[in-house]
Amino acid sequence: MAWSDKSHPHRLLLTKQFPLGLEMLPLFQPAMLAANRIWNSCVWHSRETFKQENRWPTETELKAKFKSFAAWRELHSQSAQAVVEEYFEAVSGYRKHRENGHIEMNPPSFKPKNHLRTVTWKRQGFDVKDNALVLKLSRKKEPIKVALPEGWNVVTLPDGTGMKGTPVEVRVKAVLRRKVENLVLHVTFDLGVVSVYRTGAVSAYDYNSATFARAALNGALDLFICREILSQVQYRNKTIADFQEKMSRLKEGSRRWRRCLSAKIRRLKKLDRRIRQMEHALTKLFAELDEAEGVAFAVVGDLTDLRRSARTGMKGRKATQKINQMAYDRLHAEQRYKNLMRGVQTDPWTERYTSSTCCLCGARNPAWRKHRGLWVCGKCRLILQADLNGAANLLKQYLFGSCTGRELPFAFGEPRVWRWDKRSNKFVQVSPRAAA
Repeated sequence: MAWSDKSHPHRLLLTKQFPLGLEMLPLFQPAMLAANRIWNSCVWHSRETFKQENRWPTETELKAKFKSFAAWRELHSQSAQAVVEEYFEAVSGYRKHRENGHIEMNPPSFKPKNHLRTVTWKRQGFDVKDNALVLKLSRKKEPIKVALPEGWNVVTLPDGTGMKGTPVEVRVKAVLRRKVENLVLHVTFDLGVVSVYRTGAVSAYDYNSATFARAALNGALDLFICREILSQVQYRNKTIADFQEKMSRLKEGSRRWRRCLSAKIRRLKKLDRRIRQMEHALTKLFAELDEAEGVAFAVVGDLTDLRRSARTGMKGRKATQKINQMAYDRLHAEQRYKNLMRGVQTDPWTERYTSSTCCLCGARNPAWRKHRGLWVCGKCRLILQADLNGAANLLKQYLFGSCTGRELPFAFGEPRVWRWDKRSNKFVQVSPRAAA
């Protein structure tokens, strides 16, 4: 997994995973249990503070409160603070949901006593010695040494070049099914600021719930049918509703209730892995198409406040549900770092009037967008899939500053249609009739 750092838009961070095996569990178990005790202490203190003072404690208060606890002395100071920061982030997300009207949300809760919590070591908490990581604990405890294979800090980019990364964060996670199956070491590398092209072609992407459209400066049009992703998201919601209905008839905390909760978590994790696989395959195809066509700038529609506008009644109930179910920000982040690894810059751009303007003649009329995403221009009689029309207008808007009142200076070719193939687990090109 990788991403672009917010401190610099072209700084690339990448996380590599190294399985450790269960033989390392006795070394990491005390630290993971100590992190779990710090989390439960944060939950208890926050609930008591809210009950007595009707407020949530700040991050600074929590760190000062538990700094003298025995569990805090089990870990490196940066690792203990990371647990508090994770809890405070969870509380902030809960409070934000409540402020937005989601009163069904619950605050972060206690974890089981023997839960193996993820432990984080920041840059000050570990050392690198040849092909080994030395993970520090408290001052009076021996550090944990983890041997890694040769070339563990070398990252190979899509063009075949290798880059040596600087580790900036280390995490140890337990892989849990019905029991602990493995320990996995997650090492985050800083690959520095990646150089991007300054001149070249431009491509524009129009995100939608069931279809994604792409328009390029060379006249290429691509339509990505993503109904499989949307169907998996909808099936996940149905699975949650089914389990909640069963659990509502059981006594909370009973044996059957706990078994039902475990089954729910297992099912949702499996569905989440399936959805994330499709999303990664989709964004990888975006980056590969841009690289093959020599694209220097990939323009993505700015969807800020899209969900807020959908809740105000501007869209129908079904459209609002689809909009709130798609992870547009996650898709944008995945496309951004995959493009960055190939030297392509990704820019967000306004979508103003792109869905109500004809990309060929520049005339604007919202009524020309027909049912099921069909665009029929009443002036030049252009018939095109509506998302492809929006992507072409986004490209015009990026190039000329506006998509209205301006004719298209070049011609688009026949659209290519891509669809998810279950047998090969990737998006493949199909007949244009698949978009009908």
